[in-house]
Amino acid sequence: MRPLAPLERFFERLFERPGDRLFGGRPEPLVLQRRLERAIDEERRVTAAGNLSPSRFEIVLNPADAARLAPDAGDLEASLAAAALDHARRRRFGLRERPVVVLTADPDLAPGAVVVRSRFGGLSGAGSREAPGGADSALRTAVRPAPPASAPRAALRVREPDRPERLFVLDGRPVSIGRGPDCDLVLADARVSRLHARIAPRGGRLVLADLGSTNGTAVNGAPVREIVLGPGDRIVLGATVLLVEADAG
Repeated sequence: MRPLAPLERFFERLFERPGDRLFGGRPEPLVLQRRLERAIDEERRVTAAGNLSPSRFEIVLNPADAARLAPDAGDLEASLAAAALDHARRRRFGLRERPVVVLTADPDLAPGAVVVRSRFGGLSGAGSREAPGGADSALRTAVRPAPPASAPRAALRVREPDRPERLFVLDGRPVSIGRGPDCDLVLADARVSRLHARIAPRGGRLVLADLGSTNGTAVNGAPVREIVLGPGDRIVLGATVLLVEADAG
């Protein structure tokens, strides 16, 4: 089973709860994962053997946000640790131990704020042994291609301002959407951010996530930060409309 499967299962349980489908202004699990990945990238050490990733992470939240996540805190911590391991493997960073993630609360943090504190673990503690070559020698993570995520094929009918309608096929791979030329689906719309949104498979479904865009994303008339898509959904980004259709091909 690939490393991100536990996090996908956590999201599936989250989406099955009508009241917790979206967290509003509170941190979502996907936001926590992104902050964790950013900490790995920014706090890595350069050693003679290559880049070394931190492995101990403390994710600090406002007490109210932490309380909302408390019923699933254990599963979420384990899922985020698996996501950190997967991210280090994809970046080809070394690790001295398997990542550990702990959620804590700080009343000085504003609601919605997230602070990630990281440090480097070692192998010299009880029950472990030093890696050959001393403290700067890292256990290299194995790099294995992740199996493709199964997701229903679909298509987006793209309606941009002053442009002919076109069809964009979703084949199960993640798709970045925005005005930037490096996006998978490039939109010629000044109200769309350079990197506006992302559609990715998760647990056999397609999930749309707004990536902190300036003008936001709406689905079926309601603003969203993250939502599971289905045929017939109407996505609005700026002045552009994306209609989700089942792909017969």
